[in-house]
Amino acid sequence: QIQRIAKSLKGSEAMPRPKRTGKTAAVDVEDNVPVGMSDEVLIAQHEGRMVKSEEKAQGEDGEVMTTHTRPGTVVMYKPTESHGYMPRTVSVSAIRLLLRQGWRDVCPDCRKRHIDKNGVESTDPNLCSARDPVAVRVCRVCTKRIFDNRRFTFDGKMGGDDENVIEDEAYEASTPEERTKASLDLHYWTWHPREAAMMKIAPLPAALQPTAPGEVRVGK
Repeated sequence: QIQRIAKSLKGSEAMPRPKRTGKTAAVDVEDNVPVGMSDEVLIAQHEGRMVKSEEKAQGEDGEVMTTHTRPGTVVMYKPTESHGYMPRTVSVSAIRLLLRQGWRDVCPDCRKRHIDKNGVESTDPNLCSARDPVAVRVCRVCTKRIFDNRRFTFDGKMGGDDENVIEDEAYEASTPEERTKASLDLHYWTWHPREAAMMKIAPLPAALQPTAPGEVRVGK
């Protein structure tokens, strides 16, 4: 029996080994693309969620702590006519209505949530891998980011075949630098008027002069 086993092993050693061709196996790897949760699950997860914040103030009798309770927020993606889907921070109390209006909890353009370097979902449009990045300025007071995400049309005639449309060259072109500066100047005067004056930013037109921080008075 031992001789038979030895012969069997000797025969297996004599079998020719398969030749290597140098070719490698082809493997297709697909990312697990987030598709978002169902509307019912999204509503059940967030609707009715409240958050608390505390604010300290100095009163006549010493320090006063005020607790504010408000609906929580979530990032959703708003459909637009010309910009695809834009991320917006919305109140959880509005989720049901926004879903009926076509908003989504995952960006349909890149089929992902826009996550920043800290792992937090963000409204930064430059985090969308499906669109070209846009210019941005940052407020020196509150670090709010001002994006050049307004659509402007400069090619061709605005009126098309309509002879009644005045083609005004004064509005023919602008740059991302000019557009973001105009938006940031408005932000400074609206939310940080003291800093705007210190930075010698040109005053806003009378129709847009803020009557109080955070409030802009529209002209009559």
